Amino acid sequence: MESDLSNRVGGVPERFAPASVRAELTDAEHLVRYAWAARLAPGKRVLDAGCGLGYGSRMLRRAGAAEVVGVDIAESVVEAAGAVEEPGLRFTTGDVGALDFEDGAFDLVVCLEVIEHVPEQRRVISELVRVLAPDGILVISSPNRAVYVPGNPHHLHEYLPDELRAELGESLEYVGLWRQHNWICSAILDDESFAGDDLATVRDLWVEKVAAEEPGRETYTVALASNAPLPEPAPGALLTGTAEVRKWLDLYHEQQEILQGQHEQLEKVAHERAELGELRDRLAEAEELLARRPQVEVVADSDERVVALAARAEAAERNLHNVVTSPSWRLTAPLRAFKQALKRSSR
Repeated sequence: MESDLSNRVGGVPERFAPASVRAELTDAEHLVRYAWAARLAPGKRVLDAGCGLGYGSRMLRRAGAAEVVGVDIAESVVEAAGAVEEPGLRFTTGDVGALDFEDGAFDLVVCLEVIEHVPEQRRVISELVRVLAPDGILVISSPNRAVYVPGNPHHLHEYLPDELRAELGESLEYVGLWRQHNWICSAILDDESFAGDDLATVRDLWVEKVAAEEPGRETYTVALASNAPLPEPAPGALLTGTAEVRKWLDLYHEQQEILQGQHEQLEKVAHERAELGELRDRLAEAEELLARRPQVEVVADSDERVVALAARAEAAERNLHNVVTSPSWRLTAPLRAFKQALKRSSR
């Protein structure tokens, strides 16, 4: 049914459908945020602001929320999300910057990976705070602009962690930041846990780390904010498969030939540029000599070589332009950066 819902919203950008990337890293990134926020939901009136296809709204409801309302601006998305009815859960079309709810209507407001898409972010945060009960909790997340891969055309402004803290602090007394980042894990599990999927809980799982990151270097920042002292939800993780890592490694190796070809082309252009400069210098010398003693043959020979090489250089310039504007060049940009990072780390 989930894949059926995602098929109904073709053409609506940046709507995450878990079925389309099951067991991939993107799947884990989205689901773990809601799974973590759902620990705050039992017994509460919950607003899922920017609910998309409603997978997170359902997670909040099934975690024990008294009621969940999912709001999204895209009517087709809301229609798809509400296609499967569930008690205590409803979906409605609305603008998160102008919510159609009374003041203090919700005990928990969840707004995950939405704020970076909206043009008037301060107005949206004010609306989320307005519909929050006096002691209610706002859970909001943003990609960290300093770490997140740049260039997403749907993102208008991604917050730095301290920017998000300051923005929320304008409206709410208590603000706490949690850091969401991706790690590679090796786990030892019993048969039941090993076979589990679809958000199956691994009981009594201990987790230790061998890699460090400084706060502020997280890929996503998740904030809790309230006018009441904040709870301290436990850290959480969601394990996913390694197929995506293998896929990227395969892509990395496949692109090496493209990178090598681009490197050779650039070296050829650089060589021809240097040779052209040298011949131009020689032509200038010949012209100076001609001014003092006519030697037409020398000048003609140099001139012909310069003309020929200039034509070659012009063709090389066109080739260079074709390389750097080609889809393969843009596609391999992250791989070139990754390769340079590997070189730096190995020094």
